Amino acid sequence: NNPEYYQNASETEDNEQFFIVNSEKSLLKQIQNSLTVYVLNPAAKTVVISFKNHNPKKCTDLANTIAREYIIFDVEKRSESAKRVLEFIDTQIQNVYQKLRTSEASIQEFKKENKLSETEDFTTIYLDRLNSLENELIQLELQENVLKEIEKSIQINQENINAYNLIPLLAGTELESGISDMLETLHQLLLKKEQMLYEVKESSENVKAIEYQIGIQKKLLLESIASLKKKITARRQNIEKKTREIEKSFLEIPTKELEYNRLERIFSINEKFYTLLLEKRAEYSIAKAGYVPNNSILEEAELPPAPIKPDKKLSLISGFLGGIILSIVFFVLRYILYNTITSVQDVERIKQSNMACLGMVPKYKKEIPVSQLVIDKNPKSMISEAFRNLRTQLQFIDNKPGKKIVAVTSTISGEGKTFVAINLAGIIAFSGKKVILLDLDMRKPKVHIGFGADNTTGMSTLLINKTTLEETVHHSSLKNLDFITAGPLPPNPSELIISEEFDNLLEQLKQKYDYIVIDNPPVGLVTDGISCIKKAD
Repeated sequence: NNPEYYQNASETEDNEQFFIVNSEKSLLKQIQNSLTVYVLNPAAKTVVISFKNHNPKKCTDLANTIAREYIIFDVEKRSESAKRVLEFIDTQIQNVYQKLRTSEASIQEFKKENKLSETEDFTTIYLDRLNSLENELIQLELQENVLKEIEKSIQINQENINAYNLIPLLAGTELESGISDMLETLHQLLLKKEQMLYEVKESSENVKAIEYQIGIQKKLLLESIASLKKKITARRQNIEKKTREIEKSFLEIPTKELEYNRLERIFSINEKFYTLLLEKRAEYSIAKAGYVPNNSILEEAELPPAPIKPDKKLSLISGFLGGIILSIVFFVLRYILYNTITSVQDVERIKQSNMACLGMVPKYKKEIPVSQLVIDKNPKSMISEAFRNLRTQLQFIDNKPGKKIVAVTSTISGEGKTFVAINLAGIIAFSGKKVILLDLDMRKPKVHIGFGADNTTGMSTLLINKTTLEETVHHSSLKNLDFITAGPLPPNPSELIISEEFDNLLEQLKQKYDYIVIDNPPVGLVTDGISCIKKAD
């Protein structure tokens, strides 16, 4: 899945082959994403294994292999209980074998030291009773070891207790009837919890309830084991006490003969115990070899004759309908959200009846960082012609002789009023008229940026008589076009515009210029330019 393996594929010879070596983790992730296992019939305990891939042979092989491996896993889990029992028996066999060898060596050593070949048959009842007690001690020791093993398994594997691994340890002992049932109940509760976690979250009330039952069952089981261990300890102490009493009552038996009988008794007990363990080992070995799986494959996966996905017919219909729906949604949203004016007709449709539409200026295609003159760069361009049309319409509106004041404004900043004011003043200057452009947007001035001029002096300093008209007038690169920048930002631009000094300035400029073009502040944000608009022609 790494495209770097194919980078030089086009440059290789025809006989070269390429292949991808995927990591085991990557392969497992791919298989998990494509594998689906679901219950077909809970009552019949049947499940379906489904694998989806573009390769039909791979799908068939993987689905069948997973099913077979599950069968093998089932047998292995069932045989694990017999394996654990065999391990326990092997451990006991080794211990008993060492005891048997030791007792046998003790008898041989005793015979050698005392030059004995055989002993007389005496105190039969005494020996039978002692043998019976010793056998019971062995059984108690075995039961205690089994209880310790079960207790250890419960404490170590609290969340994964397999009763079928522990119940065989109880086989043939007096503990089988009581402990086996409790182990089976605990195992069933754990299985029920595990099955429930496939359907609900661990924080579910049902899971908490079954966890409570599991805790109670564990507690009862451990208490039963502790009680049985106490009983075994008490019984063992009682047997040891009886053994001492019997041995004490037979002190008159000759010491050597008594010692020899004791050694033979120990050897006989160990021999019987060793034989018993060997028989048990043989039984569980046979049982382990005879395990058969509880599950079976009802129907193996077959090579599919045709792909199940994608459904070409359904995909074509869905694509066609989806395209139509998306197109309708797109056009509806475009119609609802479209608020751009693209033609004069749009303006005429929404304008008031007493308003005149002088013309339309198209959007300038080239990107410019600031509003600036563009009509001088290509006088025959569409935008230059649009400004010429605007100039002509202005002449038709007021064709009376005399000096004219043209005010340009907008609703908000960024709509292009400064761009229109600069280029309108420029196109009027092209007609031979003397034009001056005033920047009255003393809140956010831009005219000086468009002409690349200094803004240290301007309308704000001129209207407070800080500078003279000659000091504030700038000459542009176009003939007949001058401009006055806004100057430093004043604290009271509205008061300066409605002042008497501004009216005097307009009269003074009319004596020198044919057109006065004013770049007003946006009327939708501030009211500075409304009074100035009233003074425009």
